[in-house]
Amino acid sequence: MRVQYNNYILEILVIFLTHTEQSPVASKKAVDPEAYLDTCGVVVAQGYNCQEHSIVTEDGYLLKMQRLSSKQHWDSGKIGEPVILQHGLLQSSIDWVINHPNQSLGYLLADAGYDVWLGNVRGNTYSKGHVSLIPTTLKYWLFTLDHMAAYDLPAMVEYVLQLTNHSSLHYVGHSQGNLIGFARFSEKPEWAKEKIKSFHAFAPVAYLGHTKTSLTLLRPFLGMINWMLEKFGHEFMPKTSFVRWLGRTLCVGKTAFLCENIILLIGGYDSRNVNSTRLPVYLAHNPAGTSTLNIAHFSQLIATNKMQKYDYGVRGNMEHYKQLHPPQYYPERNPVPTALYWGDNDILSVEEDVKRLIGEVKNQLGVFRYEDTGHLDFMWSLKMAGSAYAQLMRLLSTEHA
Repeated sequence: MRVQYNNYILEILVIFLTHTEQSPVASKKAVDPEAYLDTCGVVVAQGYNCQEHSIVTEDGYLLKMQRLSSKQHWDSGKIGEPVILQHGLLQSSIDWVINHPNQSLGYLLADAGYDVWLGNVRGNTYSKGHVSLIPTTLKYWLFTLDHMAAYDLPAMVEYVLQLTNHSSLHYVGHSQGNLIGFARFSEKPEWAKEKIKSFHAFAPVAYLGHTKTSLTLLRPFLGMINWMLEKFGHEFMPKTSFVRWLGRTLCVGKTAFLCENIILLIGGYDSRNVNSTRLPVYLAHNPAGTSTLNIAHFSQLIATNKMQKYDYGVRGNMEHYKQLHPPQYYPERNPVPTALYWGDNDILSVEEDVKRLIGEVKNQLGVFRYEDTGHLDFMWSLKMAGSAYAQLMRLLSTEHA
């Protein structure tokens, strides 16, 4: 049965529920141990090597990356090219390894000998730190995807290249991970041409004018950022104790539909494609949070149907950009060889918007469409290993990658 996404009232209720730290009485239901582990804990439990690295961005944010490798390749010293896997909106590094090893892209790449690096952008579960700002204050949370593209992505790329002694790497993004990729690569084409060997975009996001997710409900409040900050706080949908409780107790049996509705807020998936027994694990780690300002930015992209920087208003734009309107990003300026993987059941990155992007990306490695595939299927679906992941692996192994 395909998950439906028309219960907006429940979805809005879920947004408010995920902002409370009050946790109900713990359930006695059996829970997968991976619901309690962090990214490296999950990776090690599956028999792989994992290292956690701390990175400082140019503007002082502290990011965490997890480095994943198979013990066989690590012990033999035969570690291949570095690959960065960058998560999507409201997610984290753990989503690349959240299924079993034969179903998760992180493990599949490690088994193939690649040096796998799992990224985390500012403000999510793993990257809540700063050299001087305190994460409980508003000033820490005054960031959007613009800052992730300008600071987080290059900091991670430069760190990995320096540590591995490589001159370039492969970049794989999902959802927001692609958006910041297109933003960075189009604004700094010479840097991207030198540092990024290939770009693989799962559920590619650049334009959002036709999206069908619940983010459209925030459009009436775009000019009321102070109201949004008051209602949602500085941090949007963090990983709270209440959400962890939901994942460990309600994602089974007759109450599993509650988890499905929360997952739909992130972009939807096809319930026929996932292992339903993993729902408690998925929701124990999702959502992983972002800034309320970043959500406002996504809402602006939906309202304007443009790929542009955050709109601070006339006065704010003059202060930030020295012009009345926010500058736009231009995906056609991205010089990196790029492959696009999209699903026909995606309610965040929908067909009209994806085709617009396809028409603008110049240096294409290929465009691949997958039937009955939703936004989160590219991370969680059991069929990805034999379809999109297999296609990516083929491209990586060719001389053109």
